[in-house]
Amino acid sequence: MDKLFVGIDVGSRNNAVYIMLPDGSKHSSFPIQNNLGGAQTISKRVTSALTELNLTTAVIGIEATSVYGDNLMCFLREDGALSKFERKFHILNPKQVKKFKDVHPDLPKNDPVDAFVIADNLRFGRITAAIYMDDYRYKAIQNLTRARFYAVQNLIREKQRFMNYLFMKCSGLAGKSVFK
Repeated sequence: MDKLFVGIDVGSRNNAVYIMLPDGSKHSSFPIQNNLGGAQTISKRVTSALTELNLTTAVIGIEATSVYGDNLMCFLREDGALSKFERKFHILNPKQVKKFKDVHPDLPKNDPVDAFVIADNLRFGRITAAIYMDDYRYKAIQNLTRARFYAVQNLIREKQRFMNYLFMKCSGLAGKSVFK
């Protein structure tokens, strides 16, 4: 096996990263900020570990946590230093990670442990479904169209509420001529 397993527990401000060797032992573990500098550091450390250990594949996984991991996955997918190696990306369902963690009942609940569980889950290789990763270039238009959709839905709802209120208050005027 020539794979390096990288588990990343994503948070709004910080990420916990666990790099696991092919045999399941720990290569390194570190906290990092969830920003561009943090993503670059993850890339550098994974690249140096792959080079140092003479491995060819990096299997990188994160737990699906709202939108906090989207930019990180896009960066790692497009990073030039990592593109020299074969890469496999996985976004794991939080329920799947929790169920896998239940196998280790003695582990506490914290971010570094969750990153370990994600890496260990990747190492077992039972994740067969390919992930769909949006093209980051369309993320802005996606956010704008969703915002417009919700604004229109809210406008329709408020208009209907106003019409119902107006009918309840003014329904007695329906049979009378107001302009005499």
